[in-house]
Amino acid sequence: MSRSSHERAPMWRLTPRIVEVSLVVVILLAGLVDFYTLASSHGPWQAYAAPSILLLGVTIGYRFPWVGLALIAIVPFITLLSNVDAVAAWSMVCFAGFLLTLRGLPTLSVAPLLALSVFVSAGLSIGTIDVSIDPSPSIFAFAAAMGAVIGGSIRGNEQYHREVQLRIQQEQTARRAAVDRSIAQERLRIARDLHDSVGHQIAMVNMHLGAAEVSLPPDERTVRASLQSARESVKEVLKETQQILAILNVGRDEQQLEATPGHELITHLIESYRTGGLSIESHVESLGEDVDPQVSIAAYRIVQEALTNAHRYGDGIASITVKRDVQKNRVYMEIINGYGSRNRSSEPGGGNGLVGMRERAESVGGSLQIHSEPPLFRIVASLPLSGRK
Repeated sequence: MSRSSHERAPMWRLTPRIVEVSLVVVILLAGLVDFYTLASSHGPWQAYAAPSILLLGVTIGYRFPWVGLALIAIVPFITLLSNVDAVAAWSMVCFAGFLLTLRGLPTLSVAPLLALSVFVSAGLSIGTIDVSIDPSPSIFAFAAAMGAVIGGSIRGNEQYHREVQLRIQQEQTARRAAVDRSIAQERLRIARDLHDSVGHQIAMVNMHLGAAEVSLPPDERTVRASLQSARESVKEVLKETQQILAILNVGRDEQQLEATPGHELITHLIESYRTGGLSIESHVESLGEDVDPQVSIAAYRIVQEALTNAHRYGDGIASITVKRDVQKNRVYMEIINGYGSRNRSSEPGGGNGLVGMRERAESVGGSLQIHSEPPLFRIVASLPLSGRK
């Protein structure tokens, strides 16, 4: 048996239902007692009309509440058709008002209507509304009004607790969503760092191994075989890294580790690719010290990914321009490389690089455009120096 089957419903949910059933039982018993009393005393047939219409109003009120209210409101006046004591009918009207507001009819409609109906009919039946002579009309009117008020209060209390419970559930759902979002962001941050840092270093190792293999004399078979084996191992590592990225890359990251390199290391990054054999013409301006940390990281990562693509798929020649527009308070970057004639399809690529660059640019309020117009492949990025506000 599940855990929910052992849980008891809270009292605030049980109380209205218990009260409603109790009221129906009371009204039904009162009607039966009234019928029995009338039959025992051989009352006139007109006397049976009041309890009959009241029971009909209670029954119809389940489907048509306002029609039920109208039928119950005329019951006190129907008692005037006979000389039989109407106390039982008035009492049933008070309980019926309680029941109607408990089911959802507005208290401000039920209470005045039934109180006025009982007050007028009782006054006409007794012959006076003077409380010093007979307070019965006022007492029954007050009872009818209080019955409706109590029913409305119980109904309102139930609705209040339902709203509180709903808000608690919404807060719990929002809290769980926030935790899931944080987990997704952390996983994506790990994926980004793995792609940008580990992937970059492995790519550099692969570049150097390739350069060493090309530089070997033709008779160095053993060394060449070792280098080829090392390159194959590096390719496998890159392939596995892409598979891990596919698992971790489940959302958009918002923060990076403080140790992540920034724009000040772009020149060192360019030199590392030059050492690996890529011919780069660069024009990199100083961006200053007031660059937002997230923009600094994004600039570095965009250049890093663009150079990796240029080495992997290009013709070995690239051009980089990084400049700062003081008036617009933005940094503009342009990386151009030619399409390569060599077949590099054996090197694994997950297809996440270009998407990642665009996401990094947009995450700090910038933009990135990719222009693929053979024989050139061009990436243009624009980032606000102050970051997203």
